[in-house]
Amino acid sequence: MRIFTWLDPLFCQTLESRGQTPDNYQYALRSIPEMNVSSDCNDIISLTSLRALESMPLSAKDDQLLFFTASLTEQDICFLLRLLRFSAIPMIVNAAHWQDEGVSRLLECGRVTFVPGELDPQRLLSIIQLSRLRFSLASEQVNKMIALESSLQAQKLLAKAKAELQRLGLSESEAHNILQKQAMERGISIEKLVHQLV
Repeated sequence: MRIFTWLDPLFCQTLESRGQTPDNYQYALRSIPEMNVSSDCNDIISLTSLRALESMPLSAKDDQLLFFTASLTEQDICFLLRLLRFSAIPMIVNAAHWQDEGVSRLLECGRVTFVPGELDPQRLLSIIQLSRLRFSLASEQVNKMIALESSLQAQKLLAKAKAELQRLGLSESEAHNILQKQAMERGISIEKLVHQLV
């Protein structure tokens, strides 16, 4: 698994004022045996630019983003939402300060784990596991919604195609049989047929 970490400069200053360093988080990640991360490999990638993340091929199964910021800004939220839209991966967002409206937009999809306030680096493994579970469950729900919307759209198209045939004087069952027969003759599903016809 690749773990991408983003620590904004103000977050790093806050850590240093408490006697910690960003390396504490890197060390905590590397010291988790369950993560199977070796210190000499590139499994933990410290991001110097968020734009770099957008240009990489990402996998929900193999990648994770840890986003640490002192103050969650509108720009941060827009970036994270864009990333979810085009290359969705499990995300942990940690912030000391945030606006409720912005966090609500970020959490709406259910695929982001938000950790408010100070995060103990020793809790990273449990939070990463929670994040991956939340992402998986929310992604299943998103896929179900997409399938339901697609099915509803297909039903609407089928009803529209039947209505066109019924205007010619056919009953609903006769219209359905004709559409079914045409689909069988073409070797396609009735849904694909009505997409072509309507």
